[in-house]
Amino acid sequence: MAQSATPTGNPAVRRRTYRLLGLTLIPICLAMALSAGASAFVPAGGSGWFKQTSGTTAILRGVAFTDATHGWAVGKNGAILATTDGGATWSAQGSGTTEYLLAVAFTDATRGWAVGGGGTILATTNGGAAWSKQISGTSEDLYEVAFSDATHGWAVGDWGVILATTDGGATWSALSSGSSATLFGVAFSDATHGWAVGSNGAIVATTNGGATWSAQNLGGSEYLNGVAFSDATHGWAVGDWGVILATTDGGATWSAQSSGTTEYLNGVAFSDATHGWAVGVGGAILATTDGGVTWSAQASGTTAPLHGVAFSDATLGWAVGDAGTIVATTNGGQPPAPTGPPQIVKLKPPSGKRGVLVTISGANFGPAQGTSLVRFGSKTCTTYVSWSDAQITCNVPTKAKYGTVKVTVTTAVGKSNGKPFKVKR
Repeated sequence: MAQSATPTGNPAVRRRTYRLLGLTLIPICLAMALSAGASAFVPAGGSGWFKQTSGTTAILRGVAFTDATHGWAVGKNGAILATTDGGATWSAQGSGTTEYLLAVAFTDATRGWAVGGGGTILATTNGGAAWSKQISGTSEDLYEVAFSDATHGWAVGDWGVILATTDGGATWSALSSGSSATLFGVAFSDATHGWAVGSNGAIVATTNGGATWSAQNLGGSEYLNGVAFSDATHGWAVGDWGVILATTDGGATWSAQSSGTTEYLNGVAFSDATHGWAVGVGGAILATTDGGVTWSAQASGTTAPLHGVAFSDATLGWAVGDAGTIVATTNGGQPPAPTGPPQIVKLKPPSGKRGVLVTISGANFGPAQGTSLVRFGSKTCTTYVSWSDAQITCNVPTKAKYGTVKVTVTTAVGKSNGKPFKVKR
């Protein structure tokens, strides 16, 4: 596809240039074994994410898995990779194009579609052994594709383009989105309920398979790069500067969720209404187990920008990005369970009034709070902002004793050392 490195004052063009050029990095490849229903080899002491060998240095933009073993990734110069063993091995497939492929969707282990630059749409009916071009009827770049079943599909792209098919892509027709925004993400929970997101905070939705679309804008201006729905009511959209939006009523109302990051988020996936992941620049991976009420950072093991993420269930997942990067998890991305009692290394700040927010750094706190707790002297924290294996943020209890008290963390494994904290009046 044509790409320009010339600066421009058009935000949409600047965004497209950024998304398509990416960063050129040299990957560090490490072979990992992953098999269906079995534990993968994860480096001792490592995170819940580990690298897989892609066999390419191409930027990978989209990823799809139909089950624990069958997956595909697509990217620059028409790259298509496939695996039948959960990513233990990836092999190149012939796409028949050099266009930049930006997204991929499969409805089962045989039927799939990939979309990309210049209105490219490819399809396969044999798991990618052979790919054939479909007539899209547009020359605009297509950034995302979604299928609710083997016949009903949608693709979105530049200038509000939305295409639809009801025959598996034999024919595609243009739909009126009612928007001129570039659409980067699309999701359908069934053959009728769908959403698309894009530039300048654009959100459009349909309840009739795309025959008509209505705007669900919040008035925000941040680019929204990905969207996921677990059913017809629960959905999430992610975007620039760590933006995460959520809805529990099919998009009638959207609310901001705290991501804890300012990194650009490019993709989002949910396995159900509670378990979700978002990926982005700098190798960022965020996860939630409560529908986004709280999001926590997970160590991806890479600094390469990540563009796409897919989960086959609440534990098995894959993310793809620059320089042929593919990372995978077999436990939802959680770090290994603590092997010993928690240890506190530092309190920041070391003093403050009741209610002040304190960050507790250390180790073996566990990936989530669960039944664990923090005490300031004899008083237990009741408000926790975040909890990860190496860091906890909570408010000093409102009835903490004035003066110097010992801060401790107690988990199922044991109780930590005590660190002094001065409670000021």
